[in-house]
Amino acid sequence: MRTSIQIGRIIGIPIRLHFTFLFILPLILVTFAEGPGPMGLGEAEELSRFLRYSVAGIAASLFFLSLLLHEMSHSYVAMKYGTKIKSITLFIFGGLALMEDLPRDPEKEWRIAIAGPLMSFALGGLFLFTYLGIRAVNVVIYEPFRILISSIGLLNLVLATFNLLPAFPMDGGRVLRALLAQRMQFLKATRRAVFVGKTFAVVLGIIGFMPDPFLLYSTGEVRILFSPWLTLIAAFLFIAATEEESATIIYAALEGTKVRAVMRAENTVVPQSIRIAELEEKMRREKNAEYAVVNESGDLKGLITFNELKKLSVEQRHSLTVSALMNPLDPMRDTISEGEEAIEALKRMLGNKKNSLAVVEEGSGRIAGIITKRDLSMHVELLKGNT
Repeated sequence: MRTSIQIGRIIGIPIRLHFTFLFILPLILVTFAEGPGPMGLGEAEELSRFLRYSVAGIAASLFFLSLLLHEMSHSYVAMKYGTKIKSITLFIFGGLALMEDLPRDPEKEWRIAIAGPLMSFALGGLFLFTYLGIRAVNVVIYEPFRILISSIGLLNLVLATFNLLPAFPMDGGRVLRALLAQRMQFLKATRRAVFVGKTFAVVLGIIGFMPDPFLLYSTGEVRILFSPWLTLIAAFLFIAATEEESATIIYAALEGTKVRAVMRAENTVVPQSIRIAELEEKMRREKNAEYAVVNESGDLKGLITFNELKKLSVEQRHSLTVSALMNPLDPMRDTISEGEEAIEALKRMLGNKKNSLAVVEEGSGRIAGIITKRDLSMHVELLKGNT
């Protein structure tokens, strides 16, 4: 199930909208049209509902553009450093520029991380200076548009300030990791930044369930000020920090490791001419679920897994051969050289939604073995157990 849709491309980067973003735009629309001043038009009773919502629509569009420019700033700086940007996705809590490789150079990371908030500060300053300039020279401008200009300026300043909080994996947390990584190993710096981020998330979650201090002071009555937004943001930050830590551990474990050190070289090849029933028996005997398929000359022709076998009836398993069921080989997506980095194998699997790759010998291109996500996961777990 797809959770986002592509709405266009900017400088070659796919721009996507997550389904959760559809909740934030109506919220901004209603808040601006019905909310009180100074950031809402709800108290302007002389304005028609149509006019209030029309101006609110412009506000929502400018907010969308502000988020997009924030993420484009991250992407532009990353591209300057040679990092490929797969996509930009806008969702309920902001945006995400999906990079093919996360920068490991602290200098590059903090420059990429700070670019977004700097853009938001610049936009906030531009809108607020425009607003103050209009007031200073007494330019006659329609009041709803004055409120619009000041509101978008303030929203951008809030966006920049919030993103600079040292709560990993927000921009401020990435800046913190970059600063720590100048003094310690990257993995250790990540763990420190993640700890700060998780602590911040827990505190934010607690604040979301705090009693009303004013009511408690004046009457002694305890009433919980439940804030679903704070609670959701806290949960999002905690989960995102955990996932980022896991990804960094995997990268650190696979760094410098070649495919040949992780792949399985034995019991990984089957001829395309054997029956599916024979392959099924071979899988049970060898406790293996993925095989590379070769022809009579030993040339690699495809891949076959246990998942393909599950679709067949008993009769089909005895009548069909492997060649009829195998997945034809795409050399760019389904193979990797034994001399390449293991992390490259993981990227290729994730990028192409594959669970396994055929490993070929350097130079000859002959089949050398199979590497799977399970093999990589086991390698990472073994290394974690030794540290």
